[in-house]
Amino acid sequence: MKKFIISSRPKQMTKNLLIFVPIFFTIDKWILYSYTDIQMIIFKSLLTFFSFCCCSIIGYQINDFIDRNLDKFHPVKKNRPIANNEIKYIELFLFIILVFIVGGFFAYLVNINVLFLFILYLLLSIFYSYIFKNYFLMDLIFIVVFYIVRMSAGTMAISFDISIWLYILTGVSSFLIITIKRVSESKNNLNNTRSNISFYRNKVFKRLIFFLGIITCVTYLIYTVLEVFENQKNWIFILTSFFFFMGIIRYIQLTNDDSKGEFPEEIILKDKYIFLSIMFFFLFILVSLIKN
Repeated sequence: MKKFIISSRPKQMTKNLLIFVPIFFTIDKWILYSYTDIQMIIFKSLLTFFSFCCCSIIGYQINDFIDRNLDKFHPVKKNRPIANNEIKYIELFLFIILVFIVGGFFAYLVNINVLFLFILYLLLSIFYSYIFKNYFLMDLIFIVVFYIVRMSAGTMAISFDISIWLYILTGVSSFLIITIKRVSESKNNLNNTRSNISFYRNKVFKRLIFFLGIITCVTYLIYTVLEVFENQKNWIFILTSFFFFMGIIRYIQLTNDDSKGEFPEEIILKDKYIFLSIMFFFLFILVSLIKN
């Protein structure tokens, strides 16, 4: 059982927390509902989260299976259960089928729209692993799409509309994080599983990261200002921009001169300044929504 847990990459499941963004940013709308309705909204968000965790797990298994021979020469990836032959092919196949059934069932329990996005995510993941991850820029675009699909699933689960600016923000910020990740991988010179990794050694990507950081911050600022001016949120909401900026700046600073960006989830979970920025960010959002 342990080998399947390791192969599922539990730390990577933090990416699926994006599914809870819609429910969090619409708390001022559903908080007035009856207790039963609130329970159902939260329950559907949780089911969607677990469903897309299953999506991610399947995607990682397929990706590791495709890269198993190359991963054997990677100093870190060689220890993955599929690369070191701990998981046999028949075990892998049965594991994928089981996770697919569980994830699909969870998605179906939410609604047909989430089930559609569940299947769409899996299909995109297969195309990405087999074809597009080896094409320059296409790998970035696909990963951005994965994040947007997660956000859409979170929205479909609760049946509340969210601002288009949150989708734009998701796209720009995920583009920033994955670009930093690819540049870090190229610095490491350890990732031999991607034929396109050498492209990211170009100095232009340093400038691109800086530009994307600015665009990400500006996008969030525009979103907060529009929400206030459209009377969707109160003025406290704009103050969340400060903590958002601090988190982005700190992340870019940490990944600027070394290879830390290869594992973004570890930076976010371990750096105390980013952690504090996130805590205060959500605290101020919560206060602004409650006071609205």
